[in-house]
Amino acid sequence: MAIIFTTGTIDAPDAGSVGIEMIEKIRDDVVAHAAWELAEEFTAPGGVVRWYVFKCLAVESGLPYDFFVIIGRTLSNGELHAFVCETYTTGSHVAQYYSPYSGSMDLAYDAVGRHATEFTLSTAQLTSGSSTPQNVLWTPAGTSTKWWLTVAEDGFTVAFNGSSNGFMHFGAYTPLTQMPILFPIQFAGSNFLSSNSYGGITRNPAAANITTRAAALRFLGGEGSSISGQSLGFVGDLRYNDKLQNNQRPVSEVGMVIPEYQQGDRAIYGYVLGKQKRMRWTVFEIPAGLAFGDAYVLNGNLWVPYAPTDKRMWDTGVAAS
Repeated sequence: MAIIFTTGTIDAPDAGSVGIEMIEKIRDDVVAHAAWELAEEFTAPGGVVRWYVFKCLAVESGLPYDFFVIIGRTLSNGELHAFVCETYTTGSHVAQYYSPYSGSMDLAYDAVGRHATEFTLSTAQLTSGSSTPQNVLWTPAGTSTKWWLTVAEDGFTVAFNGSSNGFMHFGAYTPLTQMPILFPIQFAGSNFLSSNSYGGITRNPAAANITTRAAALRFLGGEGSSISGQSLGFVGDLRYNDKLQNNQRPVSEVGMVIPEYQQGDRAIYGYVLGKQKRMRWTVFEIPAGLAFGDAYVLNGNLWVPYAPTDKRMWDTGVAAS
């Protein structure tokens, strides 16, 4: 099924209400795609967070298994925290096989390079606890936000623009490894708790059957404020067409690398990981006068940045006229 692209503006009485309307819009538009369904939505008794669990269906994604994107909304202020995991049990609300928050702790990895710690969705929001899933967040502010959402067969991306900007990006990536990665899923975003701004993967076959740092389940490439070190290919200046490239404006693909926790770790759990799907990048000038939702034409489709001044952009699947 093709990419579904939706966009709009939310106006509400307060920031908490903006958060409610935003997650409900995400929920409704994601599950409108044939590859996605809502596995569970609930608030634990006495809890301060409402949980939304999205399942990506293997029969549609082409991946070997289903996977899950979990978003928690803080009831008081509408803040959204999100992560990716390989398995989830409804009813008991248990998530397993995810990237943990702390990269410094030692983990025992299984035969495919996962750690088996479980996390139960309960009364409280995701935090910076060592075994808590690494998570990306967005905190609504003010009484309005603009947004866009792209939903594909193996991932989705949502961007927010207003008093509080940001994006969240989930789903499959393309491995660039000699060692096979049979289930390549990840998440990235613009905002993380504290300074712990690394994306997360769920498995690393280089760490199979050993004990090593949790950093083996992190990556750089697509998140944070600068990804120039993970640029794959040639980038141009977005103000000008390139005559030698049929008047297109060249941009690069976004590479993904696993950071070393300490020197020499790449010899233990690897470094070069893969590249992001449906995301591109430039390091040159942004044309003046762009507004949120304005698009670039790349390969016959419209591509949108998450903020007018940001140099990342995503494929909307909408054909350029």
